[in-house]
Amino acid sequence: MEEKNCEILFEYLRDIIYDSENAKLDLEQLDEPFLKLGMGLQYLDKAVKEMKHYSAELSQGNLSIEAPGRDNFLCENLKNIHANLNHLTWQAKQVAKGDYSQSVSYLGEFSEAFNTMTKQLKEREEELEEEAYRDKLTGIGNRHLFHERAETMLATGEKIVFCYCDLDHLKYVNDHFGHQEGDRYLLYFVEKVKANIRPGDLFVRLGGDEFCVVLLNCSQETMQEKFRNVHEAFSRDGSGDYPKSFSYGIIELPGGHDIVSTDEILQRADEVMYEYKRKHKEKYLKQLEK
Repeated sequence: MEEKNCEILFEYLRDIIYDSENAKLDLEQLDEPFLKLGMGLQYLDKAVKEMKHYSAELSQGNLSIEAPGRDNFLCENLKNIHANLNHLTWQAKQVAKGDYSQSVSYLGEFSEAFNTMTKQLKEREEELEEEAYRDKLTGIGNRHLFHERAETMLATGEKIVFCYCDLDHLKYVNDHFGHQEGDRYLLYFVEKVKANIRPGDLFVRLGGDEFCVVLLNCSQETMQEKFRNVHEAFSRDGSGDYPKSFSYGIIELPGGHDIVSTDEILQRADEVMYEYKRKHKEKYLKQLEK
């Protein structure tokens, strides 16, 4: 009797482990002393089937599957993995939105890989932003940065001063001395301007030989003094076979102004700059006549 019952239960246990879909047990085949063990194995059979189905769904990425109840002790670790994957999915969506502050600390080696990825994405984003807003040659801001920062400054309605600069003779230098010398000419100009403004002031290269400096809560007189100093220092250098000079136009917007268009500001500053250039040229021609 004992041998028969053991054989029935052993075959059932083997099917639970290796062929759970076909595992079946007829309790009526068991004698009374073995009924309780048979019922226990039926409970195990149900738990294993549930565990295999649950793990198969998770392995295919189905995170919306309902987790087994708390009575299935075989699924505890799988439920932890399920919860971690759900949270990781949310974190991945945040990263996709540009939130690179997300980090993982609960998935061992994967955590290190995920955190390395988000760090590299953040660094790359910063590099791209730097490339998008910086002039490659001079390292100062470019036209994109000017429009973004200047519009923000204009929106405050605070007193603001613009200085639009046009570097003289750049085409001549490029044509006669080469573009490397032209680059040195540009860098020398930027060096002299930076020496006379604060690190936080907006200084950009709009393109080619055009530059702009923007100062908040600064008077036109102060800006004029700064650029007289810049012009004097820039022109003083007698090295090279060409004169060093630039033309500039300064406009001031009083506090409470309602101008928000950077294009309008540039147009007005450009007009003032060309008036300066015209007078400068007339003065130069008169000196030649003498």
